[in-house]
Amino acid sequence: MTEKSLDEMFFETKLGKYDVVRNAIELIKVKKDEEGYAHLPQTLLLNKALREVLENNITYEQIEKLKQEKKNKKAQAQEAANATAEPASK
Repeated sequence: MTEKSLDEMFFETKLGKYDVVRNAIELIKVKKDEEGYAHLPQTLLLNKALREVLENNITYEQIEKLKQEKKNKKAQAQEAANATAEPASK
C-alpha cells in the first residue's frame, strides 16, 4: 500500500486547515525531544507532525493532554532528583 500525499490527506480530513497546522505545531512542541523527532530538520519535523495529526485526527484537546502528561513527568523527575540530592547535602 502506498503512502498518501499530504495533499490527499488534507482533502480527506474533517479538521479545518488552520486546526491541522496549529495542531501540528503544538505537537512538535510536545514531541520535539522524543525519539524520532529530536534530530530531524525542521522540514521533516513539520512533515512528520502533519502526517501524525492527519492520520490520527489528533485534536487540540489530545495535545493539551500530552502537554500535561509531559509536564507531570518532568515534575516527577525533578522531585526524584531533589530527593536523591537532599540526603547528600545533610
